[in-house]
Amino acid sequence: MRINLCFALLAAGFPAFAFGQTRPDMSGLWDGATNTQNIVQTMKNRGTPVPFTPYGEERYKNIDMAKNPNAFCLPPGPSRAITGPSPFYIVQNDKTVAILFENHFNYRLIYTDGTKHPEDIMEYPAFMGHSVGRWEGDTLVVDTIGIKEGTWLDSNGLEHSGKLQLTERFQKTGPDIIKYTVTYNDPVFFTKPWSLSVDMKRLTDTRLIEYVCMENEKDLKRLQPTPRTTP
Repeated sequence: MRINLCFALLAAGFPAFAFGQTRPDMSGLWDGATNTQNIVQTMKNRGTPVPFTPYGEERYKNIDMAKNPNAFCLPPGPSRAITGPSPFYIVQNDKTVAILFENHFNYRLIYTDGTKHPEDIMEYPAFMGHSVGRWEGDTLVVDTIGIKEGTWLDSNGLEHSGKLQLTERFQKTGPDIIKYTVTYNDPVFFTKPWSLSVDMKRLTDTRLIEYVCMENEKDLKRLQPTPRTTP
């Protein structure tokens, strides 16, 4: 109920912000759905394989698909919520960019007013982490830390540690396209930072539909681990 109220207040009453020419208005309904539900395969197809550490590669090879956190109704994490199959609504003003996700009715707040990360953020991590943003010309650059371990970066078992830092770039390249580039930096799972880019497309003929994780799920316990091969 509290989350639903947050959605209603943000969507209905969030004040508009009159942007200058270098700060495009990204408000509206967007679809980030791509073929990135298997990021490892996507990066391999693009000729830039995910740079796993030995530990990260071993974890990926032996992941238990039955433990997909989304199947347990847990939030997907900040980047997976954008590259996943569900739409989202962006609302912005001069201090904050809010992203309202159809997926489980999650939301993110990106502070653009000079707010710093809390000093204790690593002691109190969150599923969506803590995000601060700045404008570089026409591009919103977002730094996110304090993301809880246990979330996946895609639907195919790409994990991360509590040291994960995301750098996201939202660049509006046309009236109906935002180029979204996310850089993953996690020394536990990856040998170096690496990036994934997708195009977010504006949706004009639909709306956010209420999507609530099922109650009394009866099939989850029957899911079986999926054999993995070397990425």
